[in-house]
Amino acid sequence: MTMSVASKHLALLGPCRWNQIAPGRAFRGAVGVVIPLVVGAAAGRVEYGAYAALGALPAGFVTFQGEARGRVGAVVIASVGMAVSTFVGATTAATAPWALVPAIALWGYVAGLSVALGQRWSVAILQWSVALLISVGLPMEHAEALLRALLVLGGGLFQAGLVGISWALRPGLHEREALAESYRALAAYASDLSAGKSGAPPSAAFPARMAVADSNPLLPSAVRLAFLDLLEEAERIRASLAALAAGKGKPELGMFLQDIAAALTLIAHALVTERARRLPLISELRRKLANWSVAPEEPWRWAGEGLLGQLRAVGHLSARIESRSPQKIAAEATSHERVVMPAHAGAQWVLLTLRANLTHRSEAGRHALRLAAIAALAEAIIQATGFYQGRWVALTIFIILKPDYASTLYRGVQRAVGTAIGAGLGAMAAMNLPGVASQTVTAGMCVAGAYALFDASYLLFSVFLTAFIMVLLSLLGSPALLTAEARFLDTFIGAALGLAAYLAWPTWEGMTAHEKFAQMLDAHRDYAAGLLRVLARLASMDALRLRALQTSARRARNDAEAATVRLGSEPAHPPLTPATAEAIIAAVTRLALAELALHAYVLAPGATTQTNEPEATAQAIGDLAAALETAMSRLALALRQLARPQRIPALRPIHAELRADPALTDAGVVDLTDRMVDAVDTIDAILRDRLPTGPDHCGNGEIVL
Repeated sequence: MTMSVASKHLALLGPCRWNQIAPGRAFRGAVGVVIPLVVGAAAGRVEYGAYAALGALPAGFVTFQGEARGRVGAVVIASVGMAVSTFVGATTAATAPWALVPAIALWGYVAGLSVALGQRWSVAILQWSVALLISVGLPMEHAEALLRALLVLGGGLFQAGLVGISWALRPGLHEREALAESYRALAAYASDLSAGKSGAPPSAAFPARMAVADSNPLLPSAVRLAFLDLLEEAERIRASLAALAAGKGKPELGMFLQDIAAALTLIAHALVTERARRLPLISELRRKLANWSVAPEEPWRWAGEGLLGQLRAVGHLSARIESRSPQKIAAEATSHERVVMPAHAGAQWVLLTLRANLTHRSEAGRHALRLAAIAALAEAIIQATGFYQGRWVALTIFIILKPDYASTLYRGVQRAVGTAIGAGLGAMAAMNLPGVASQTVTAGMCVAGAYALFDASYLLFSVFLTAFIMVLLSLLGSPALLTAEARFLDTFIGAALGLAAYLAWPTWEGMTAHEKFAQMLDAHRDYAAGLLRVLARLASMDALRLRALQTSARRARNDAEAATVRLGSEPAHPPLTPATAEAIIAAVTRLALAELALHAYVLAPGATTQTNEPEATAQAIGDLAAALETAMSRLALALRQLARPQRIPALRPIHAELRADPALTDAGVVDLTDRMVDAVDTIDAILRDRLPTGPDHCGNGEIVL
C-alpha cells in the first residue's frame, strides 16, 4: 500500500479539531444526564434514572443546535417526540413486533424529510427515531411504557431547564463572545489585505448573526438592539474593507490597514474583557479615531474615510452600552438602519417547507424515501432472523445515512470504528466496575467526553458515546459481553447497509449543484444591477434593501461554495465537475469583491452626486446595469439547462462609454465596473468552453433539475 493510499484511508477516520472541544457544554450536558441516574440510584430505582438519562442524552445534543430560545424550543420538540416514540416502540415490540417495520419506515421518512428544515430541527427530529429504536430493546405493556415515556420526557425537559438556568449566568456573555469573534474575523481580513492578499471576505455569515437574532431572553431589549447595531456596523466594515482590496500593494494603504486591524482587534478585546477594563479600552479606541483621517490625494480616500466613520460609530455604540443603563440606551436609540433578522413564520413555514419537499426530485424527499426504505428493510431482516439486539442495525442506519455521499461514507467508517473501540472499552468498564455508584461515575465521564468531542471528532465522539451506552445498559441488567458483541456486529452491518443504500440510489451533488450555482448568479445579478441603478439615481433603494441584496448574494455564494466542496468528495458527474465549479466560484468571488466595493462607494456621503449631471452619465450606468442583468440571467439559465449560454450582450462597448466619460474620471466607478464586466465575461467564457452545446447531455432528452 502506497503512502498516498494509506493517507486516504486514514482520512476516512476524520480530523480531530482540538479547538472545537467544548468542556463547558460537556459539563452542562453531563449534569443533565448524571443527575437522573443519581436520583434513581438513591431512590432504589436505578432503572427509572436510566430511562430519564436516555431522554436527557439525545436532548443534550439538541441543546448544541441554535441559540437561546430556538435551542430550548428544539429540545422541547425533541423531548415530546422522544416520549411518544418511546411509548410506541416499547408497546409495539411487546404486542406486535412485525408492526415495527412500517413504524420504522414512517419514522425514517419523517426524519429524512426534516433535513429540509435545517440542522437544528433535523437533529431534534432524528432523536425521535433514536428513542423509538432504543425502546424496542425493552418491550413493555402500556402502563409501564407510559411511565417510561414520561421519564424520558422528564429527562429531556430537565436538559431544557439547564439551558434556561444558564441564561441567568452572566446574560449577554454569549452575544458578546460572538460579536468579538466577528470583529476578530474582520481584523484578520484587514491584516490579510495589509499584507497584499486580495479577495472577497468569507461568504459565511458572521458568528454573531444568529447569536444576536436569537439572544438570551433575559438580556434587556435595549442592549440587544445595541448589539444589533454593532452587528450592522460589522457588515458595513466588511464592505468597506472589500472596497480597499483593489489598492493592494500601496505602502500607505498597507499601513492604514494594519492600523485598522489593530483597532478591530481592540474592539473585539473590549467586548469580552472584564467589565472594569471595557470603558478604558473603548476610550483609548475613540482617542485614536478622533483625529484620524486619510490624506486628500489618496485615490482610496472615500473608502478609507467611510471605514473610519464606521469605526467611530462602533466606538460610540460600545461606550454607550458600557456607560449607560438599558433604559437610557433605549431612550437614545435613533438608528433607522438597524439590521433586520429574517424570521420563519412558525408552523406555517414548516408545513410549506415539508410539503414542497414531498417529492423524490428534491434532495430531502429522496433522502426521506431512501432512509425509510433501508431502515424498514433492515428491521424486516432482523425480525425474520431473530438477530440478537438487532435494533442497533437500524439505529446505525439512521445515524450514518445522510443526504450527501461524503458525510455518509465518512460517518459510516468513523461510526463503525468508534463503536468497535467504544464497545470494548464499555464492556471492560462494566465488567470491572460492577457497582451502581462506580458505573454511574463511569457513565458520567463517558457522556461528558461524548459531549465535549461532539464537534471535534466524530470518531472519538462515537467511542465515548458507545462506552456510555454500554455502561447504561449494564445498569439496566444487560450482559456486558453479549451487548458489546451485538453492538460491534450490528453497527458494521448497519453502516454497510446505509452506504449500500446511498450507492444504490444516490443524490450526487454533481447532478443537482447546477441549480445552486444558477441561484448564485441570480443573486449577484440583482445585487450588481441594484447598486448600479442606485448609483445612477435610476432607482430608489434604501440601505436596508441594499443590505438584503448583499446578504442574499453572500448566502447564495456560500451555498455554492459548500456544493463545490461536496463535488470534490464524490465521483465526478460532468459537465459540472469540481474544476468547473471552482473556476466559476473564483470568477464570482471577483465579482463579489467589486460589488462590495461599489456598495461602500454608494453609501459614502455625496458619492452619488457625481452622477447626477450630466444625464447621459446616469443613462450610461443604467445601460450597463441592464446589460449585466441580461447577461447574468442568460448565464444562470445556461447553468440550469447545463448547456452553453445564449450570446450575452457585449459589455465592453457599453463600459467604454463610461471610461470615456469625463464625469467619472475620478469617481472610482470606472475601475469597479471594469472588474464587474471582466468577471461576468469570465463566467461566460467558462460556461461556453465547458458546457455541452445542448441541454440533452444525459442522452434521454431530459434536463436534470
